[in-house]
Amino acid sequence: MYLFAGAEELLRRRAAAGLLEELRAEGPVEVVDLRASDLREQGLPDLYTGSLFGDRRVVVIRDAHELPADITAGLAAVLDGPTPDTLVILLASGTGRIMKLAKRIKAAGGRVDVAPPRDWEDRKWAGLVRDEFAQHHRKAAAGAIEAILSHAGLDVGQIAEKVSQVVSRVPSGTISAEHVDSVVVGHGSRGSFAVADAMCQRRPARALELLRGVLESGDDPVMVLGALVYRVRSIVAVAGGVDPADAGLRISKGQLHHLHGAARNFGSGELTHAMRTLADADVELKSGDLPPQFAIERAVVDIATPA
Repeated sequence: MYLFAGAEELLRRRAAAGLLEELRAEGPVEVVDLRASDLREQGLPDLYTGSLFGDRRVVVIRDAHELPADITAGLAAVLDGPTPDTLVILLASGTGRIMKLAKRIKAAGGRVDVAPPRDWEDRKWAGLVRDEFAQHHRKAAAGAIEAILSHAGLDVGQIAEKVSQVVSRVPSGTISAEHVDSVVVGHGSRGSFAVADAMCQRRPARALELLRGVLESGDDPVMVLGALVYRVRSIVAVAGGVDPADAGLRISKGQLHHLHGAARNFGSGELTHAMRTLADADVELKSGDLPPQFAIERAVVDIATPA
């Protein structure tokens, strides 16, 4: 019994498809695809009767986080009994309602947590886009992968949709950035912290492009500014040798390395200037006459541009 758990349905389905592909490499597989709502009406299928044709039998249960208690108990009983003829794959967005079953599956080595990369894990996001092109048996240049992320943002569903649009319009050959830009329009939101990272990498054009994607997606400029302030405060703390916890900051070890690199992008007095610029932008957003979008764009470009 396997459990693929994670908030992104697409990633759960991809993980299950990968396991099924491995099984098919070993021989024919008969797949029974069900949802939790089906089992409410039909009950748990017979897991101890193999395929009539001798094929490997697999039952995939989607939305397993919605399984009723009796079905969950039945699946737990399967783990306690003799080995069934059927392999069960559960796909769940969470494990709150099936916690006991999830723990049993984890103890047996069958739980796999699937999640998208974190905001700053650029290589992993690029890998995710590359894998999505591979689902369509296509290859994409590095520029095309970056273009997809620029248009789709850090949204797994949007990435899949944009990739599908491009491959349907470009029937053959390696996908280029020009192909992507000719098919897909708009800026996708890669999140406010992506804006902060580009700003602190001193890349004004990139920071502005990412900022427009965030604002077009409907994010409140005040909330975006909050992310920028948090990132600059974190860099100031790291650059000054302050323990992040003492400054009220929650920073992982991976992020700590990332922040040390960002601190090196600022010269003498530039971090102080950045904090002052963000403070002025905060006043402007809350009580000034400038349009909020312009006020925050001006601050981002100012900080991103080296003195």
